Amino acid sequence: MTVHDGHRLPGALDDLADRSLTPKVLLADSHYGSADNMTLTDERTIDLKAPAPTARGGSSGRLTLEDFTLDEAGLVLHCPNEIEPVSTSAARAKLQARFDLAICRECPVKALCPVQAHKHDGQFARFHYTPKRAENQRRRLYESSKEFRDIYRWRAGIEATMSRLKYQMNLAQLRVRGMPAMRYTVNLRALGLNIRRCAAVQA
Repeated sequence: MTVHDGHRLPGALDDLADRSLTPKVLLADSHYGSADNMTLTDERTIDLKAPAPTARGGSSGRLTLEDFTLDEAGLVLHCPNEIEPVSTSAARAKLQARFDLAICRECPVKALCPVQAHKHDGQFARFHYTPKRAENQRRRLYESSKEFRDIYRWRAGIEATMSRLKYQMNLAQLRVRGMPAMRYTVNLRALGLNIRRCAAVQA
């Protein structure tokens, strides 16, 4: 696959519902863990377990909202250096924390901080973020818990099978074109892998 299909989840759930196969718990990778998909599964009383999308900037070593401590309403309690904001506020589309600019400019990690004190003038450095980002922060904290890992290990376990299909059954180098031919070939090779596994059990 060259393009992720996270937007296909509604159609997949409709197909499962038509066949009376709607799951109670659905395990998926991060491409399916968008806020829209979480809302969709909540509406259908399906418990979607999928990692939240990677925080922007986190992979490059920058600080992100995940490094801040938030309260239950998603408002900042303190920054990674334990500095409390002067004030916080919440609106429907945006949350804000105001930090003392003089303190932020003395911070040893200010170059990595999303508050970006060097871009502010006056007394305060304002840090804006959306409720969706605050919700993702809560999700990422939950994903580090033992409860989530115990549930999600079943999803992680399938990767070994996918690897065997790709390399042992040579799905990485299919020489067919068109969806019908692709589906036919993939189904046969999945059947072949199952036959090999049955033979291994009987041996």
